[in-house]
Amino acid sequence: MAILNENLEWSQIIAANPKVGLAFRRVPKKVLLAKNVMLSRFITTESKRLGIPGNEVFLSPWWTEWVQTVAMLGRFKSVPPRNVVRTKFAITKDFSRELDSLAQIILDEPVYAWEGIARHQDDKAVRVTLTGGGTQFYLPSLASDAQGLSSRVSHLHSFSSIESLDR
Repeated sequence: MAILNENLEWSQIIAANPKVGLAFRRVPKKVLLAKNVMLSRFITTESKRLGIPGNEVFLSPWWTEWVQTVAMLGRFKSVPPRNVVRTKFAITKDFSRELDSLAQIILDEPVYAWEGIARHQDDKAVRVTLTGGGTQFYLPSLASDAQGLSSRVSHLHSFSSIESLDR
């Protein structure tokens, strides 16, 4: 069986969605992520009562490697984790309104992803430029169902509040 994204090239990704390339400072490199690697994704949990749209877990291609993310958070101990994550991964309010949750997955088999440095983004909602600079992965086709509730190559390890990372 082929490894997820083995036959996919960056040029195909850009042809299908040119804006993806704007999320990186330079063209990302294709890397093979090993089985048992833990990836993380910082998201907004949907609240229908409050009218807050949520972010997907498995449907989204945007991930970070957990060990690198913990090291990055450790370098900014005096700053709330939400602020570090929003700034270093340039996550605008349009993309993740509340940025209140952390989803962690573990890869059940190797996968190919594109690794690069997050490019700055202008957050028009709060009129600030988010600097970027964090290492991120673009990992398409992770979901194995149309609703994005499961993956054939990974499983949900943990889902928690971003406040659980406060030191």
